[in-house]
Amino acid sequence: MRFTSPLFLLLLLFLPITVWLGYPAAGQSRKRELTSLILRLVIVLCLILAISGLEIVQSGDNLAVVFLVDVSDSMPQQAVDAEVGYIREALQSMGVDDQAAVILFGADALVERPMSALNELAEITSVPITNQTDLAEAIQLGLAMFPSGFAKRMVILSDGAETTGNAAKAAEFAAASDVQIVVVPFVNQIDAEALVTEVDAPTHLRSGEKFDLNVSIQANQSMQATVRVFSQSEMIYEGGHDLHKGLQTLSLPLTAQDPGFVTYQVQVTPQQDAFYQNNRLDTFSQVEGPPRILVVAPPEGEVIPGGEVRPDETSLLLASLTSAGFDVKMIAPNLLPADLPTLAQYNSVVLVDVPARQLDRNQMETLQSYVRDLGGGLVAVGGPTSYGVGGYYGTPLEDALPVDMQIKDEKRRPSLTIVFIIDHSGSMSETSGGVTKLELAKEAAARSVELLFPNDHVGVIAFDDTASWVVPITDLQNPADIINAIGTIQIGGGTDIYAGLLAMSKVLPDDPSKAKHVILLTDGGADITGIPELVKKLYEENGITLSTVGVGNDAAPFLKDIAAIGGGRYHFTNNASTIATIFTEETTLATRAYIVEESFFPTLVNSSPILANITEVPQLHGYVASSAKDLAQVILESEKGDPILATWQYGLGKSVAFTSDATGRWARDWARSEIFPTFWVQAVRYTINDSLNSALQMNIETQGENASITLDARDRAGGFLNGYQVEASIVAPNGEAQTVTFTQTAPGRYESAFTPTEQGIYLIHFSGTTDSGSESASFAETTGWALSYSPEYQRIESDPDLLLRLSALANGQVASPLPADVFKHDLKATRATQPIAPLLLLIAALLLPVDIAVRRLIVTKTDLIRLREWVQQKTTLRRAQGEVPAQTSPQMEALFSAKSRVRDNVPVTRVDSSAHEVPVETDSVSRPEKEARETPSKVEESTSTTSALLARKKNIRK
Repeated sequence: MRFTSPLFLLLLLFLPITVWLGYPAAGQSRKRELTSLILRLVIVLCLILAISGLEIVQSGDNLAVVFLVDVSDSMPQQAVDAEVGYIREALQSMGVDDQAAVILFGADALVERPMSALNELAEITSVPITNQTDLAEAIQLGLAMFPSGFAKRMVILSDGAETTGNAAKAAEFAAASDVQIVVVPFVNQIDAEALVTEVDAPTHLRSGEKFDLNVSIQANQSMQATVRVFSQSEMIYEGGHDLHKGLQTLSLPLTAQDPGFVTYQVQVTPQQDAFYQNNRLDTFSQVEGPPRILVVAPPEGEVIPGGEVRPDETSLLLASLTSAGFDVKMIAPNLLPADLPTLAQYNSVVLVDVPARQLDRNQMETLQSYVRDLGGGLVAVGGPTSYGVGGYYGTPLEDALPVDMQIKDEKRRPSLTIVFIIDHSGSMSETSGGVTKLELAKEAAARSVELLFPNDHVGVIAFDDTASWVVPITDLQNPADIINAIGTIQIGGGTDIYAGLLAMSKVLPDDPSKAKHVILLTDGGADITGIPELVKKLYEENGITLSTVGVGNDAAPFLKDIAAIGGGRYHFTNNASTIATIFTEETTLATRAYIVEESFFPTLVNSSPILANITEVPQLHGYVASSAKDLAQVILESEKGDPILATWQYGLGKSVAFTSDATGRWARDWARSEIFPTFWVQAVRYTINDSLNSALQMNIETQGENASITLDARDRAGGFLNGYQVEASIVAPNGEAQTVTFTQTAPGRYESAFTPTEQGIYLIHFSGTTDSGSESASFAETTGWALSYSPEYQRIESDPDLLLRLSALANGQVASPLPADVFKHDLKATRATQPIAPLLLLIAALLLPVDIAVRRLIVTKTDLIRLREWVQQKTTLRRAQGEVPAQTSPQMEALFSAKSRVRDNVPVTRVDSSAHEVPVETDSVSRPEKEARETPSKVEESTSTTSALLARKKNIRK
């Protein structure tokens, strides 16, 4: 036995004091008081032993075995099957009282089978991460599974190729826990293997500079391999090479292309290979040159909704930027890069009157991350297909700009009633990006509802071969109810456009709103009969405008014509995901308040570097109305207080919104003035991050699944940059971004950590500011880091020596060829402990009422006799009540009656010998006599008891 808290045993010293104080004096109650004292001592002793943690130590010959099974990628499937077979055979030799558990491990460890006495192993179901080997984690998990009171043995089945963790330290802890480690080494033979060990490129290059990309390749035998180099997803080198056994370095001649952050990916394809994962490595270079500007604009001459032909909107802007020394590239909206490494080559992006429907969601999210996470610049130039009328509402593009797409002043716009007529025929069940066209249409209608004001009105009609009002025309006091009703639209049958228009025509003309607009969406054809006439009548007599949206090539061909008849616009799209932006465009235009076409001189609100050396600005003749965000800086505004030029800091980058255009439509006076090139060059240059004249050195080291970053920051003179608040935005190869904060640990040194998720190039943008936050005391820089493939694929040979060291550290050995020996009982079982504190507390609780009874109750011999008589009386009464006379037939009753009469007439015969004559007493005679004889004795006993009590009372008083 043992005690977990032996200091509490000092309380036993108070037991003699308790005995001395409570020992009874001589008297008639001494026995009872002595009994109470003994009970109290037992109760106190139980309590002291309980709080002292009394435990009973037990020992036995039980054995517990934990199998650690390596299923990492370095273990071929044949080896894993052999491991499982070894365990199944070993389990057949388990003793009756033995137990076993199974753990599968790779980069992590999972319990495949908890500790159990079963001698069978079910099918393997656990799936650990297999791109690394962490023996230490598996050992630590195994140690936690051993039960107490068992001899402990751990069996490791592995090739010993540890890639992370410290298995030796874990084995030392196992030895300290009396756990024996037995190893089953697997030596895997790889026939042919080639792996890329390093790729080296100059950190900084100039555009057009020739350089060598050094590629180190290790092969375990001579072979041929094809080497390819990709830059920004374009192959720039391909060649065959003869590899010899061992390590070799290939120098590949390349030429630096456009300035910016450039990635290089090397892929080696050997003729024979075991692991494809180690055939690729990435690196990067910063190609220096003039700032690169990406201009995104729709092509000149395209027909925009409403029938207008798009004019030249970029030539003047491109000429101004090029003359300033910028490296400018112009692309169409659909070619905007959707990956950050490609977009990171540019210092700033300029959007020129780009409608949101010409960009997909992924492109907008990439542009948003480019500004927010990488510190890139963004300039948005207005036009009749931009901002609110371009469908920016509710998109990532709106999030990145300093203006909201809604007008906050309701008084500036007329009351509006808008009706959505949505096709829910069977063809609308077709999917686009995994979502049906009907679901996209419902989402578009819901987003449009959010654009409206509470005093506006909205209605929704769903039609297939019939039409019905899903949302009767109502105000927007409860927009959530309207959106929920829109969500109830389900797939239906055919397509009858006229039915939907007819249902609308019976209600909308009577609506009192000044502006009435209808948006019709369909993806199928229908009979045109009666439709043009109805649309014309509604437009001419009631002022109801109609815009149409055709989705897919099967949409009715007359949609464009009826949109023209109804004074609206026609939209066609093969991409159903653009329905939402089309609806928001139409909803914004329907208010007739967002495009402001009037001449005015912009008013200067705040100074800005964008207007440096510009003392006055010419007239503008139009713009797209919007509202400035709370944190935005409005530089120029219109006479109505709408922002014309606004800027703000968005994450790590800056964005500029100019709500007029850069053409002869609204900015014709600007285009003819001298300020035009100066203004646009300074606007673009404002968004380019200018870092402090500093030198930054970054070092990243991987530690298991995490990576630590060390940043050394100095100025050009070599002085330490201290006291900066440093953050880094880290963008993974898959585009996911995470932000980390640094802590200064030494002069000029800042440290942090993050968790890389996949192999490839990580873009890292550092930004540091002092507490004052002034731009002159800040630095910013974008660099990269290449995460190699897992170390699991760098070690192509097994390491049985590590397993031997682990077994030696934990008093183990190499397993014998017989799996049954795993359960050989040659270990000393550890002694198990069983706490008995609960039992002691139970005993104390049961003795407490006994102690109280002994001290408070007086029980005499007479009380016991009475108790016995009472019990006997109750028992006799229950027996008497339990006797039920048996029912007899009339014949038997007659016989018993005759027998009784005969007995009454027959005289009693007496025995001759008087010595043996025994008088017989009947109940009627004996009971009174007996009671008479017993009565005096009872009185005497009662009198004696009373006398004794009185005498005792007198003694106590004396």
